[in-house]
Amino acid sequence: MRKLIPFLILFLILGCEDEENKILETDALLRWTGDFAVDGCGFFIDIGEHEYKPEDELAIPDSLKIDTGVDVFIKYELLDDSIEFTCGFQPQEIDGLKLHSIEKR
Repeated sequence: MRKLIPFLILFLILGCEDEENKILETDALLRWTGDFAVDGCGFFIDIGEHEYKPEDELAIPDSLKIDTGVDVFIKYELLDDSIEFTCGFQPQEIDGLKLHSIEKR
């Protein structure tokens, strides 16, 4: 039994995948809802049925500011914390992600 314990510990260590800072990639819909300065809400990213707010919207090129939305391919990390922002005069909170790259499809 004593010889089995180190193997079990090694199996547990190697078998656990660290989800933190894991870079994912997928197709998504990037939606532009207008500038914050004119009561818009900035960018949103739809992945499947889930909506996210990008952490650094300024990194997204102006060429992707398309009112009808644009299909994109992204590399990203899910954030542990939600993104807080003010849209219109209403404070809001939504799941956030950190973009590593974005390209128009």
